[in-house]
Amino acid sequence: MARVLEQLFSLLLWTASVGLSVALIRNFMADEPEVDATARAQACEGMKTPCDEHLTLFERSVLGRSFRFLVQGEDVSIRCRREHILLGDYRCTRWPPAAAPPPAASSGPAAASAGSARPAPRGGSAKRAAQPPSTTKPQSP
Repeated sequence: MARVLEQLFSLLLWTASVGLSVALIRNFMADEPEVDATARAQACEGMKTPCDEHLTLFERSVLGRSFRFLVQGEDVSIRCRREHILLGDYRCTRWPPAAAPPPAASSGPAAASAGSARPAPRGGSAKRAAQPPSTTKPQSP
């Protein structure tokens, strides 16, 4: 009985491996014009009509597709991925996503010393880390 279960498990594992391989190859090799059309529409979203997009870069991987378009002088990157890694419909989004502007640097003493803070050495070593070279130029006499 144990031998039969071992063979059944081996067969299931082999079948799952072949299925995964086929899904990865299909994601990489399949031509899907609807994904290209969705990416073009996403690149033109929010632009003045008529939108004249020019494909400047196309990358394909087993996990998705990346496009770069030149739209009205603006470089637009679009990434298309499946909903569930290897299954489901493709969803295309601008990449990198629009983010909030970085916080303004403060000129207080905490901000000035934050750049010079270094982590403590690991492993209890008695050696001290060398100080970084000074960023100021030596003054000539």
